[in-house]
This record gives sequence, structure tokens and C-alpha cells, in this order.
Amino acid sequence: MPKKTQHKSSQSNVKRRSANSVIICKNVVKIYKSTNITVTALNGVDLNIKEGEMVAIMGPSGCGKTTLLNCLSGLDSMDTGSVSLQGMELESLSDDKLSEFRAKNMGFVFQSYNLLPVLTTVENVELPLLVSGSSAKEARKRSEAKLDDVGLLDWKQHLPGELSGGQRQRATLARALVNDPAIVWADEPTGNLDSTNEIEIMDLLTDLNKKNNQTFVIVSHSDYVGGRTNRIIKMKDGKVVKK
Repeated sequence: MPKKTQHKSSQSNVKRRSANSVIICKNVVKIYKSTNITVTALNGVDLNIKEGEMVAIMGPSGCGKTTLLNCLSGLDSMDTGSVSLQGMELESLSDDKLSEFRAKNMGFVFQSYNLLPVLTTVENVELPLLVSGSSAKEARKRSEAKLDDVGLLDWKQHLPGELSGGQRQRATLARALVNDPAIVWADEPTGNLDSTNEIEIMDLLTDLNKKNNQTFVIVSHSDYVGGRTNRIIKMKDGKVVKK
């Protein structure tokens, strides 16, 4: 197993609005109820994340990391509290408007890749653009540019099953970035990767973060991943215990 280079957690490389928070949540509560049990997944979470930051949300399993990411991104609703992204209050948006806002301003990277097996790599990457109304020519051009950014252009005609785990995660990242989102959400992006690919993916993420000044919010169990970010947000029992 290769030795992981020790990287110091860097200071924010924000360029345009270094003093402004692009993600703000206040007193966010999320409760799951069933017949015999009530679970408070998030218990009064307050958080500010500045434009261009790369932050890691970390903590033990079941502490609320993924639930927080889902509530911040609007994939899941909260019971009480407020979430503001780029000055837009999510709770003020209808479902259709929220979906439109997500499509234009956010990208998502998941541990399980979520690539359609019957589509080629470039077809998977361009799919969000086609759904949003881009022409086939423009979608292909932008998708190939993002695949080039992540070092996967030579594999654009390969099916996901023909790619390695690291290559599939690169394809997922290209798809997340194809709409040039202001915010990229990543849930355990290196969770299925070996040590070598984890290093390569984090090298890629940090390079893209510095190059494009996009905000990255990463949920991870990996201390290595956390050490590559600007800031670690630690959670326990549904609460933020360290910012």
C-alpha cells in the first residue's frame, strides 16, 4: 500500500467573495419517526461555509453527516430551521424551483458512482445538460472538456463497467462539474477506493477547488480526506461539536 503524503490542512483559497458565506444554516433540526421510535438525526445545527472553501464533515457512523448534507443541498427536507445557499432560502422554493436551483447551482458526487451502465462515459457526463435543455452539440463539447479536466477523455466511449473504480469516480466527478456548479456535494467520494486512488481523487478535487473557486462539501470517514481540506466540521449525535 502506498504511503500517503502528509498534507497540511490549507487555509481558504477563496478569491472572489472571501468574506461571504455561500452556505448558511441556522438551527436545523431533522427528526425521523416510526411507530415505536423517534430519532433526532440533526439537533439544532448552525453552520457557515464560505465561497471557495473545501470542508469535510466528519464524525462516527450515525452522527448525522449524510443527513446534514442532504438537508443543506435540498435533497431532504428539515423539520425546523433554515438553509440559505448563495443568498437563496431553500424553504421558500417550490419543489420545481428547488430542482431547477439544484440543477443550475449544484453538483453531486456519491460513493456508489450512480452511473448508468448502458451509457458510455461521455453520455453519462452529458446527461444533466441534456435534461436541462442544452443542445446535443453543446452538451458533448462541455462534457468532453470536463472529462479532459479529470484525465478521462481517452475513455469517453467506454461503458462504466469497463472502467476501474478510480476511473468511475472521475467520471462521476466530471458529471458533477459539467454544469459549472457553485457548490459540489460529495458523500464519501473515496469510500470505495483503495489508497492509491484515494490520493489521486483528492489531488484532483483540491486542484479543481483551487482552479475554479467552487465550494466543496465532503462527507467522509477518512482522516486523510479531512486533512486535505481547508476545514473539518466534526459531528456527534446530530450536533456540530467542532467547526
